Amino acid sequence: MRILQARLVGLAVLAVAAVFLGVCPGMAQKGGGGTAAPSPGKGTPAPTPTPTPSPRTTTQTPNTTETPQTPRPIWITGRVMMYDGTPPPEPATIEQVCSSNSVKPQGYTDSSGHFSFNLGQNNGMFADASTSSFDLPGQFGGFGQNSSSSSAAGAANGANPDSIYWDCELRARLPGYRSESVSLAGRRMLDNPDVGVILLYPMAAIQGLTASATSSQAPKDARKAYENGLKAEKKNKTDQAEQDFRKAVQLYPRHAAAWLELGKILEQREHYPEARAAYASALEADSKYLYPYQQLYQMALREQNWKDLADKTDQLVHLDPFEFPAAYYFNALAHLELKEYDAAEKSAQQAVDADRKHINPKTHYLLGAILIQKQNWAGAAESLRAYLKAAPNATDKAQVEKTLSQLDQQIGRVQTAAEDSAAKQ
Repeated sequence: MRILQARLVGLAVLAVAAVFLGVCPGMAQKGGGGTAAPSPGKGTPAPTPTPTPSPRTTTQTPNTTETPQTPRPIWITGRVMMYDGTPPPEPATIEQVCSSNSVKPQGYTDSSGHFSFNLGQNNGMFADASTSSFDLPGQFGGFGQNSSSSSAAGAANGANPDSIYWDCELRARLPGYRSESVSLAGRRMLDNPDVGVILLYPMAAIQGLTASATSSQAPKDARKAYENGLKAEKKNKTDQAEQDFRKAVQLYPRHAAAWLELGKILEQREHYPEARAAYASALEADSKYLYPYQQLYQMALREQNWKDLADKTDQLVHLDPFEFPAAYYFNALAHLELKEYDAAEKSAQQAVDADRKHINPKTHYLLGAILIQKQNWAGAAESLRAYLKAAPNATDKAQVEKTLSQLDQQIGRVQTAAEDSAAKQ
């Protein structure tokens, strides 16, 4: 029995290595500016069938250029749910948000949270006083994206700029809640109309900010330097961008967003101590600004600094329990490496619960590895089976099945021993 237990514990270590390598391939790359792992819960739409091109109807007249007709409406369906899987407490408004910062109400949800409408028609909706033409910090895209970053993301993902919706998203609006969003990039008439689920999160539970409050108070010259730095970044002029960001923080040391961008450039150049200092300066300027925590925990992950990884992810999920679900996953990994198994199990279960759209099957794998360490054989087997169900074509399927076979044998021995003990009594 001891030999089998030791063998299973060894498999748990292998599982952790597989999790680390499988979920964090980008951590070996330079930069660290992006999310280290698949981020479940933030606006990834359900896959839809490959769009069928539809010819654009044009009207030709002598000696004139072709002018496209007004696009025909597109039928859209979907559902809004609370983060815990329940329907919204009251009907939510579905809004179309585009990079021009225009917000157009499109329809309402029913009592179950479902919605459907013709995108592009009035649908009897009129903007009210609560509908702003400007985006709310941290709401657009669910990750604190602004309109320009959303439009750039649409282009990067192969969206057709000829489509009038290529830089637009749908989100839900309900007072007191923050919404995920679903991209409309490339959507056409013959696509699957179902855009998937839009999740709502209670703002009362969120202390952190995806847009720095102190940065919004920067003086004009500092704001200009920061904006110039962002433009230089988009053109891959990193030397110029670094100069602009340094100028911004020199003019206004509390410009947390400029410190963040400066840190990303320094991290990309592998100037890690300077990058870490820049992120720390961002948090000193605005301790509720979330993205520096994310950058710092990714650095800790790359360096396998498990204590720092646990601390930074703890701080991040405390400030915002919804926006960064991957943080639960890496918090569990850190506590596992620190042999803090109770804390590891708690975070791993939170990672499983946060992955409501089943984007990261490795959450089940990691939980199984932790339960093996705690000698919870039945729980470990259940988690590993959930992993194979979520990822039936996983590359490590054979290894997991072998582990499950050993777990089942161990569970059988435990049950037999319990029955024998009961019979003797």
